[in-house]
Amino acid sequence: MDLDLLLAVNQGWASPALDAFFGWISQKKTFSLPLLGLILWLLWRREGRAGLRLWLLLIVGVLLGDAIGNGLKHLFGQLRPCAEHPALVRLVMEPFRVGCAFKPTGMPSNHALNFFLTAAFLGGVLRSWRWGLALGAVAVLVALSRVYLGVHYPGQVLAGAAFGLLLGALAAWLVGAAPVLRRWLWADGEGVNGITKRSVPRADREG
Repeated sequence: MDLDLLLAVNQGWASPALDAFFGWISQKKTFSLPLLGLILWLLWRREGRAGLRLWLLLIVGVLLGDAIGNGLKHLFGQLRPCAEHPALVRLVMEPFRVGCAFKPTGMPSNHALNFFLTAAFLGGVLRSWRWGLALGAVAVLVALSRVYLGVHYPGQVLAGAAFGLLLGALAAWLVGAAPVLRRWLWADGEGVNGITKRSVPRADREG
């Protein structure tokens, strides 16, 4: 079932336009890193220096999520489709050379984990459905790209998305529940649009 669905997307949807689009949004240097830069700029505009501190927390969360994902890959040991069925899976080489990843295991998808973590974390901390919806839409496209490119089974992508949502929601809850983190975000009295005004209790603002 997982392989059938993968091949339906990987081969049935094949087109030069989708090769270019899905290949692009799976790239770290040309998509993920510029997106992080855009998020930093938007958080700075919205929250000032509190936005910069929130962005740093996001980076820590993504690094931790990446480490957890790699640990789970080692634990589960499930091969990527491009490693398990190289004769069946179509790999995209142009205009972005994707190929099969260096590590053959793929459960869960770290791309899906990190993008869904980002959506859940920022949407939760900022209490903004717009942030959650926009980043969630990006996460869905990135997750779909991993199946289209043949580097993850649908089940591996769904597992990554589930882990990411769980970790992102947990991290957002910790930001609201831990006084040390709340006070750190509130430092300098900035962030009146989101973090401080709606997310930080009055006692912490005055303390």
